[in-house]
Amino acid sequence: MAMFVGCAEGEVAHPQMPILASESSPFKEGADAPLGGLQSGEFFDEDTCSFDAEDPFEPRTRFAYGPWEGECHDTRKRRPVIALTAAETADLDVPDRWIALANVYHRDAFWTAVIPIETIVDIYFQLEYFPAIVPAGHTQLRVDFKLPVRLYGQSTEVRGEYDETQQLVLSAEAVTRKGDAYDLLRGTRNHFAVALRVTTLEARFQSMVMEKDHYVEQWQLLLTGMEKEKIFRWYIADSEAFGMDEPYHTIFRNCTTELIRILDEVVEYTKGEQVRRFFLRVTEFYPNVVRAALIARGLLPFNQSTDWYALHEDPVMDDVRAAAEAENDGADEAMDGDVPAADGADDEV
Repeated sequence: MAMFVGCAEGEVAHPQMPILASESSPFKEGADAPLGGLQSGEFFDEDTCSFDAEDPFEPRTRFAYGPWEGECHDTRKRRPVIALTAAETADLDVPDRWIALANVYHRDAFWTAVIPIETIVDIYFQLEYFPAIVPAGHTQLRVDFKLPVRLYGQSTEVRGEYDETQQLVLSAEAVTRKGDAYDLLRGTRNHFAVALRVTTLEARFQSMVMEKDHYVEQWQLLLTGMEKEKIFRWYIADSEAFGMDEPYHTIFRNCTTELIRILDEVVEYTKGEQVRRFFLRVTEFYPNVVRAALIARGLLPFNQSTDWYALHEDPVMDDVRAAAEAENDGADEAMDGDVPAADGADDEV
């Protein structure tokens, strides 16, 4: 029986139930998608592939291959990061030996992040389980810092805002064309691009746990301080270099294979680990069994001693959950306040 994986934030369609209208007519504009996946009033410029004309780091790129050649990438949520130069960060406070990145996703928008890269404490391999006709999942790396990462609003809706975090996530994901959605089978047919994105852990927690109620495991990787920093730098360099030029593939270039590739570029394995890695290479592409590949490389022990909390139990997320619940309560109260009282109804006409 074939195995399927999924690497688009848990958005997986039934492999035998196409999410689009038909193979010959992949997307039909209609009541379900009146603006090709856009919300009413949302900006989009077809000529430039821009969703935010005021965002200086928006990719504005198109597919260069496959059935959607020439069509715009949908970069409203997923896009690669850009390492910024000193000139591009002249208005920001970037301490010596820190790095600055554009296109970091946080609070439903993109931010410029100033990162204390030499203060990485730990890297966790995360596995998100989600429902599908066959076992499916998404993998990503969580990076914890000793000092706060500084976030400066980049997208129009957060321009001028400031925030901080001490956890970032490195996540290779499928990028669709505008108005499309991820599908396991079409992921083998050059329908999507792959982007090495960076988000805050808060953003991923909001999506995986708060919105989708998915279970997320976290495994603390056995890495040296130098390896942790080098993995982060390597990922950023690849994200910027590859952009969205490479096609995503459900099996051969997915969320898990991209992370394993970067780990293998950085970590020096013993001869025994090299042998075990060879014999367990079949576990390198499938999120739900990738733990065996990490154990073979010496990045996890055979026992459970380096496992951390499941993400929904992680104390770090308590404040995020409380803030989200407070925001939802506030929204509910605002909606209640919009309903006019019966006694004053005639007075408002």
